[in-house]
Amino acid sequence: MNIVLTGSTSGIGWETLKALMPLADRVFLPVRNISKAEKLTQHLFQKEKIVLIPMDLSLMSEVKKGAMEILEQCKEIHILINNAGGIFPSGKKTSEGLDLTFATNHLGHFLLTRELMPALIRGQAKIIHVSSMAHQIATDPSQDLGLLKSSNTGSAYGKAKLYNILFSNELKNRFASKGISSYSLHPGAVRTSFGSETSLWAKLIIEVSKVFFISPKSGAQTSIFLATTPKNQLKNGGYYIRKKSKPTSSLAKNQKLASALWEYSEDVLKNLGLI
Repeated sequence: MNIVLTGSTSGIGWETLKALMPLADRVFLPVRNISKAEKLTQHLFQKEKIVLIPMDLSLMSEVKKGAMEILEQCKEIHILINNAGGIFPSGKKTSEGLDLTFATNHLGHFLLTRELMPALIRGQAKIIHVSSMAHQIATDPSQDLGLLKSSNTGSAYGKAKLYNILFSNELKNRFASKGISSYSLHPGAVRTSFGSETSLWAKLIIEVSKVFFISPKSGAQTSIFLATTPKNQLKNGGYYIRKKSKPTSSLAKNQKLASALWEYSEDVLKNLGLI
């Protein structure tokens, strides 16, 4: 079994990696910092299974290049876990002119999944998206899908987490007939370095709240559950909390919005000359 896992060097991604490694033939890890990843993984049992791929998910040119590297080494992918994410100051842009929250939490994974699709189809893959209950606070993003006008950090993050679910649903609609299954999940409020790049006020709120947070190991359990449970025991397109399928917000069920997000994402990538 071949696995691709983003956001693997900390938090629930690290716990997910350790749990799934014994089951894998190879694990491809797109990472922003290769030297950090090498140090972290050098003592792991069966570390020879790991393939590190240079990739900053916020930069679409790097995502495209990294996806090509994976495809050169792997013809079939059986599990893709879109785990990486972050909460960033509103209005912060990437060097490609994209909103950083939009690029990191949605568009990077959209492009990675799109580029890997031939191998995902050959592997009849599961695609797992780490979303959040924060999607419940999202208002209708139709007039600003790229989050370029968003002035509120929390609001932008909520919309990005909504996008994870919309993307998962649209993948099911477009590719279920080709053997693809797609799931989204809320991992719980996890005690990690999450939010370290956001505003001082947001950092303070996160730190005060951490007394109520769960451990990264606990937070990884639903991702691990979805990766290891047979497809016929899961709901394709389902949203999971604590290993159980749960309802989403009404916006997350909106198929017109899911389709519009897909089309918008492709348009952005076309404008960048990447598809």
